[in-house]
Amino acid sequence: MTKKECIAWVESHMEIRYATDNGAYRSGRKINPQGSVNHSVGCAQPSVEVFYKSMNKPSAGWGVNAILGDFHKGDGRILVTMPLNARPWGCGSGKKGSWNNTKVQWEVCEPAGHTYSGGTMIGYDIAKNQVYFDRMWKMLVAWNVYVVDKFGYPISGISDHIESYYAGYGSGHADMGHWLPKHGKSMNALRAEVEAIINGADTEDDDMDVARFSELFREMRKDLQDNDSGQYSEAARKWAVESGLIAGNGTTINGEPNCMWQDFLTREQLVTVLYRFAQMMGKAA
Repeated sequence: MTKKECIAWVESHMEIRYATDNGAYRSGRKINPQGSVNHSVGCAQPSVEVFYKSMNKPSAGWGVNAILGDFHKGDGRILVTMPLNARPWGCGSGKKGSWNNTKVQWEVCEPAGHTYSGGTMIGYDIAKNQVYFDRMWKMLVAWNVYVVDKFGYPISGISDHIESYYAGYGSGHADMGHWLPKHGKSMNALRAEVEAIINGADTEDDDMDVARFSELFREMRKDLQDNDSGQYSEAARKWAVESGLIAGNGTTINGEPNCMWQDFLTREQLVTVLYRFAQMMGKAA
């Protein structure tokens, strides 16, 4: 998808319903997001509503800006649970501080059917969960594009929980690095896909049709259909013209044949040049 398509797709799958009883929400603290922390929930529960209910209470010890899930039902959805510039209670803290102070954060729901031992998934069926994962990955990429575009932070600011720990700004949870590699993905892959979309061309011409394309193609070729050429080919061009190998198109520019040196070469023109060369070598009548 293009950036424009990602934003439209996210907006069509997004609901805003703030968890107004949550402590992080009620604190009223704001941040200027300089990146993001992508979490996964750490249990086999695909339902957004389950985690919204868990978060939307004064006793909840956590609070994130959004929850992504319901991929077992289809494309999934995004529930925005706090303003995206509200300070979350997400990654905890490390020896250098906390990315809660600088990064917007969300939880991603995991499919049903597995358990955990420490930070390791037990009984996770990769093949069975591939469709779920593909839906999740599509949304995760599009959502990250959406938030990067909204706040303008660098792609390098995209992280997950375990990366917050390694950087010294979060607690030692394994997500999402414990899950993504099971399906051949990683945070580096996420950052690369988001970067490609953010930096990609997003200027599709809705009025483009065959006639319009042909018109633009002809305009483009006009710049090639003159005698502009590089100095390195001067001797070769002189020989080709003097030997009759290249004849030009019959018009003249500054008194010289217009050989259109930088224009495209058709197969018809190619065989004509080859035939003339064969005649020069005595190999053709």
